Amino acid sequence: MPLNPDGIVLLEDILVRTMEGKNTLQAVPYFICVYNPREELDALNQFSNLVLRLRYRGFSAESISLSDLMLEILDEEGYLSEDIMKEEENSRDEFENDLRRFLLEGLTKRLKQMLHGKPIAHCAVLLRYGALWPFVHLSGILQEITGSIDCTLAIAYPSSIGEGYPLDEESSDTFDYYRAERVDLR
Repeated sequence: MPLNPDGIVLLEDILVRTMEGKNTLQAVPYFICVYNPREELDALNQFSNLVLRLRYRGFSAESISLSDLMLEILDEEGYLSEDIMKEEENSRDEFENDLRRFLLEGLTKRLKQMLHGKPIAHCAVLLRYGALWPFVHLSGILQEITGSIDCTLAIAYPSSIGEGYPLDEESSDTFDYYRAERVDLR
């Protein structure tokens, strides 16, 4: 089942009102846009079109692939070399803990650099969060960037019951953990 078209229209309306300063926000102009992981290709297409529509309407908007940022960070630091992979086999738990810490620090640093000084009237759509799971949690990203990034963020978030993602319909109270508003596109 594709993304809910009414949800996309609602999301665009929320983003526009936020960028125009007309949306009463709970805390920060961050929106977690929940969709079914089986609809990843449709979601990527819909979010790309959303960015284009926002630009067409005269707003500043961009999309950022979190998976691309992750691969750039890992490559720059040599984490994708064959030597690292051999070392990882010997000390898997230590490697995993280092990777979790390193990725969170690297991603939030990059996001802060890319979005620093951009006003609420700018919208950044963060794509491919699912590629980071389980090494980087969205709560960690949001905690690290809050206070440093003031622009409007729409975070594409794959989630469905039984799929292994941390936010699902049965545990919507888990959502309260995030400092963001939820927009359900399922």
